Amino acid sequence: MDKQTEMDITISVVSYKTKDLLKRCLRSIFKHTKAINFEVIAVDNASQDGTADMVESEFRKVKFIKNMVNKYYTGANNQSLKIAKGKYFLILNADTYFVDNSIKKIFDFMEKNKNVGAVEGLEIYEEGTLVPNGSKFSTPLLDFYELSFIGKRFKNRKMIDEYRIAHKRRDETFDIEVGCDAFLCIRTKMMKEIGGYDTKLLLYYTENDLCLRIKKLGHKIVHFGNAKVIHTVSASVKKLGFKKIDIYYQDMLWYYRKHGYIVTGTLLYILLKLEEVMLRIIK
Repeated sequence: MDKQTEMDITISVVSYKTKDLLKRCLRSIFKHTKAINFEVIAVDNASQDGTADMVESEFRKVKFIKNMVNKYYTGANNQSLKIAKGKYFLILNADTYFVDNSIKKIFDFMEKNKNVGAVEGLEIYEEGTLVPNGSKFSTPLLDFYELSFIGKRFKNRKMIDEYRIAHKRRDETFDIEVGCDAFLCIRTKMMKEIGGYDTKLLLYYTENDLCLRIKKLGHKIVHFGNAKVIHTVSASVKKLGFKKIDIYYQDMLWYYRKHGYIVTGTLLYILLKLEEVMLRIIK
């Protein structure tokens, strides 16, 4: 990499039919991010809502990629990764925005903690409550308890609380296994070494797969409660309707098959699809 063009951090923002939210996000980045050398790459997944015109006219400093087809979260972020010049790669949802210099806080944390491969920040819902992100790795049994109508009747609350690391306050800093990739910073060199996102995962289990591969390299993943972002949550996927459920289950099936849960992952997929059919009939 040319040292003259090297950045401290690359901020990758993917948008799908979220023009106004993307504008708010980009404005907050440029308003609050100080004392750091950064670049912003925005990728639009064929929104056809005026996003391209808005970015190109109002944010000249942003590197903009306009997709003619939807490459989803994984494919679009991988496009950013290919041209990223930052030492760190910050993955950020378009429906988030900053109120302080938290990107600099994330950068400083990574600089001081060389054994940390990825760090997630604190996410706050717009009404002010803390998002309970950061968890251990999921299993088909845990997802059975959390996703299935049947499973919810028999769920093991202690097991779920351990999985969700429920005893920790989200404004603290602690080790996790899976960081939420709505606000996730990764060492760019490492991200490129592992090949970025697995594009067979479109929207879900993306951070699970990413963090598992980072952990296998021997690096820690941390929840950093001192860097915050306000998050509207799921603004893009809500526009997909029932399609998002199909994508969720397909992503879940691929993730579990990929990581050794072939039988239990497949059984969970079949159960959830049957429940989905019943729900559609009822509605």
